Amino acid sequence: MYLTSLHKIKYISYKIALQILLRLPDFFFAALFTVIFPIYKALHKKRAYGRVEQHLEKANKYVKEEGFPHLNAQQINKLRNKKSLQDITARDVFHGIFWNAIDSYRGLAHIKNTSDSIVYENEYIIQNAIAECAAADKPIAAISIHQGAFELLHRSLCRYSKHVHLITDSVGDSAFRDVLKELRSDPHLIEYHPEETSRLIRELFRTKGILAMVVDQGKHTKGNTVSLFGQPSTLYLRLPKKVNDMGAGIVIFRTWTENDNSQSRSKRIVIRFENYYPPKYDALHSNEKHTGPANGMPANSNEERATATIDNSPLVTAIASEIETWIAEHPEQWSWNYHGNFTTVL
Repeated sequence: MYLTSLHKIKYISYKIALQILLRLPDFFFAALFTVIFPIYKALHKKRAYGRVEQHLEKANKYVKEEGFPHLNAQQINKLRNKKSLQDITARDVFHGIFWNAIDSYRGLAHIKNTSDSIVYENEYIIQNAIAECAAADKPIAAISIHQGAFELLHRSLCRYSKHVHLITDSVGDSAFRDVLKELRSDPHLIEYHPEETSRLIRELFRTKGILAMVVDQGKHTKGNTVSLFGQPSTLYLRLPKKVNDMGAGIVIFRTWTENDNSQSRSKRIVIRFENYYPPKYDALHSNEKHTGPANGMPANSNEERATATIDNSPLVTAIASEIETWIAEHPEQWSWNYHGNFTTVL
């Protein structure tokens, strides 16, 4: 009884505090970041902050020495017009994470200024994918990464289906998790824990809906070892790959925030659909040549990742290549701080 009452009190307190915070003006958050960042940096110099410095240094070295061998000339020219990895500091990364979190939760809370700043690009990709898979009586998976205001991605999928199946990991205490779950909620959305993947797959194929997940971070689950910027890293593509083998198509999409000087609003939150991978992609591309061994082994620690076999599934390789390009286009908006990104000696 006591625990239930305490949980309720904490839940109400978190909910009220969050709603108040999200409605504070931008200058408050700008001042807050200026105050808290030096403290955070000092406390995390040998942890998250230090990891970001190392990751940026290694990625820069790779780009200088190797470039992007999988990109064509048009894609490389596009990267040259962006703020390059060489120009990004660890402070830029944490500044991006800070503001993208605020934009995410403001968007989920339906705060008008943020909601009005969201624009959608290439919607025909997901619309055509849904139609194609529906004709075959199959669902799709829509996957992304922790870049930009990524919390808005799953909500955006509810525009296209009445059955969106979101897989999430637990954060914070139970009361705070309940607040986030309510904030994320939508009549068309169901959340699942990673341990519920069997139920998720059954419901996904029963409803012919959309599996929604980000694939660059995970806990208590196995991933696929890939090469990002020449370093072994992990993408959690086992579930999307499984449903793709079972007949589901895959749409990859992303979001980023940019200044919008052409209109009255100060920023644009772009949600862009990028590519479609048809069902049974690996079987369709089994004759294509891919560098390295045929079978990748999952790596779930720095030691394992450093010596792991790269997963050369055509699907995994293609998605990893696209994700590397996304990060290079907006490096200040990706969560480089996550401990599972690349290897580190910290």
